[in-house]
Formats: sequence, structure tokens, C-alpha cells
Amino acid sequence: MTQNSKSGYIRTEEQALIDTEALRMRSSGLGYRAIARAQGVDISTAHRRVSRALGEIPRAVAEEYRLIELDRLDALQVSVWDKALSGDYKAARMVLDIMTRRAKLLGLDKIYEEHHELSAEWLDQEIAKLEKQIREAEANPEPLD
Repeated sequence: MTQNSKSGYIRTEEQALIDTEALRMRSSGLGYRAIARAQGVDISTAHRRVSRALGEIPRAVAEEYRLIELDRLDALQVSVWDKALSGDYKAARMVLDIMTRRAKLLGLDKIYEEHHELSAEWLDQEIAKLEKQIREAEANPEPLD
């Protein structure tokens, strides 16, 4: 990478090609550990390379890629669904893994976590308001008529 004085780092063509290769490996199913090993870097660098390459993909292309991945997950789930329903533990585990991956790809868990955090935060704020009102009422009781 070369440094651009004010805007931080800019990628060289060579770095873009390395990042793209990391993304290609990830797309083919390799984990970050395998990518890191193949590229001779640590896992965090492999992750950064994949993330950078993904960041360069236009939104429409990224959406198409997401749809392709969802289709792959659907096909995998269909292939083991009957076994899972008949009690095959390995197949059931695989279905759960596929469902977990689908939820992550669609951002479902993140949506739940953000909503849950907001709800907990809102509740804490409301409790704090009520406690303040109680303290103020105790400190300044209203006279009875």
C-alpha cells in the first residue's frame, strides 16, 4: 500500500488483486484461517483483505452475490431437510448451521440484537425518569388542600 498524505492509505493495483483473490477463496468456501495460510498472512489480515474487496463491489453486484449465496444455502438445506426431519442428528445440525448462516447473511440476528439493545436502553431511561420523579416528589411533597 502507498500512503496518501491526508486521506490515509490508498490501495495499489497489486493489493487490489491480492484482496480480490482473498475474496475469491472466501467465496469458494475457504475460511479465514485457510486464506491466511494460503496468502502467508495472519487471520486478521485475511479478514481485512476480504472486507476491502467486498467494500469495492458496487451495491447491485453485492446484492446479486448475496442472492446467489442464499440460493446455495437453500439448495444445501433442501438436500438434507428430509434426513433432519427424520431424526438424523448430523443432518439436523447441518440444517441449523445453514439457518444460522442465512440469518447472518440477511442480517436477521443483527436486527434482533439492535432492537433488543434499543428496548433495554429505552427501558433503562424510563426507569431513570421514574426514579427521578419519585425523588423529586419525596423531596417536595405537595401540600394537601
